[in-house]
Amino acid sequence: AGIDWDTWMSLKGNLHTHSTASDAGTDFADMIEAHFVRDYDILAMTDHGIINHGWNLPPIRTFFSFQSIFKKPNYLTNERYNEILTGAGRGGRGMLDVKDCIEINNALITKAHVNGYFTDVGQGVKGRENDYERPVKWVEASGGISHINHPGDWIESYIEPENAKKPENVKFFADIFKKYKTCLGLEVFNRIDIDTCADRVLWDELLRAVIPYGRNVFGFGESDAHSLSDVDSAFGTYMMKANTADELRHCMETGAFFAVSKYAKRELGNKFTAYGDYPKVTRITVDDEQDTITLSAINYNKIDWIADGEIIAHGETIHLREHSNEISCYVRAQLIGDGGVCLTQAFILDDGTLGQNLPPDSETG
Repeated sequence: AGIDWDTWMSLKGNLHTHSTASDAGTDFADMIEAHFVRDYDILAMTDHGIINHGWNLPPIRTFFSFQSIFKKPNYLTNERYNEILTGAGRGGRGMLDVKDCIEINNALITKAHVNGYFTDVGQGVKGRENDYERPVKWVEASGGISHINHPGDWIESYIEPENAKKPENVKFFADIFKKYKTCLGLEVFNRIDIDTCADRVLWDELLRAVIPYGRNVFGFGESDAHSLSDVDSAFGTYMMKANTADELRHCMETGAFFAVSKYAKRELGNKFTAYGDYPKVTRITVDDEQDTITLSAINYNKIDWIADGEIIAHGETIHLREHSNEISCYVRAQLIGDGGVCLTQAFILDDGTLGQNLPPDSETG
C-alpha cells in the first residue's frame, strides 16, 4: 500500500547465495561478479555459518568452509568493490552488498535452515536437527529479520505433495510465524524447484492458518546458488525508493516484493524452458468501494488469482464480491509468461478483526 509506483524502482535481487566460503563450488568473488553481469541490483552472500561482512573482506572461514580446503575463496579488491557498488559499466546502477546476513543451522542431515539478515548471530555455530525455532529466536533477539529456507526439503513434500497439507507440518511452521514477527516468511521458490516444488502448497496452507491471527507470511524467490548455473533460476523483484540496506529491510518487512522463478514446476510444468523477459508487476490498484484488485504488468501471458490454494479467477482484475464464497481470508496472484512466473504477496481480506471464527488450536497451534 505504501509503494509510489511512479517513482520507486523495481530492483532485481537474490537473498540466498553460496560460495567456496562454505559448501559451493563457485568462488566467492566469482559468484558476486556473476550476479553483477546478470544485472542484479541486490545480492546477499549467505554462506553456511558465515556472516558476510562485506565483499571486499575475506570471509571468516569456519567448520563449514570445507570447499576452501581445495580453494581459498577470493574476495573483491577495494577498487573492484567500489566499481560494483557504484555500477561501473552499468550506467551507474550499482549492486547492493547486503551485509550481516547468513544461513544458520548447518551441518545437519535434515536441512532445517534459516536465513538471517541484519544480524550478528550464527557465525561458526553448528545447528540442531529439525530445529527452526532456535535460529529464528536468535535473529529476533539480535534485532534482525529472518525467513525459513526450502521447507519442502525438510518435510519431503517433493516426494509426497500431501506432506505440505498435513496438519502437523502446517502447525509446526504456523507456530513459529505466530510467535516471531521478525520471521517474515518462507522461500516459495528455490533453485530449479525440485525439492521445493510443493512449497507454494505449504504457503497457501500457512496463509490460511496465520492470517486470522493478524500475521501475513511473505513468499521469497531465491536461487540458493551453489554454482554459476543456479544463478537466475529464482529471485525477487523489490520495490524500493532507493537501493540501500535500510530500504531493503523496509521492503522485506512490508512485503513490497515479488517472487520470480524460471523453473516453477507446478505452475510451468516439468518441460518448460524460460526465454525472454520475466513477468513483472508495474502497478497494483485497490478499489475498496468496488472491491476490486487490479494488476498492471508486463511480459505475461495470463494472470491467475488464487485463494486457499485454488485458482478462482483470471485476468488483470479480480472482483472480490463475485468470489466471496471461494475466499476465506486472502487472495494472491500469479503471472505466467514466456520468461517464467511471478507471484504477488497475499492480499489480506480478513485478518480476524472482523470477528471471524479462528481455526481450532489443533490445526494452527
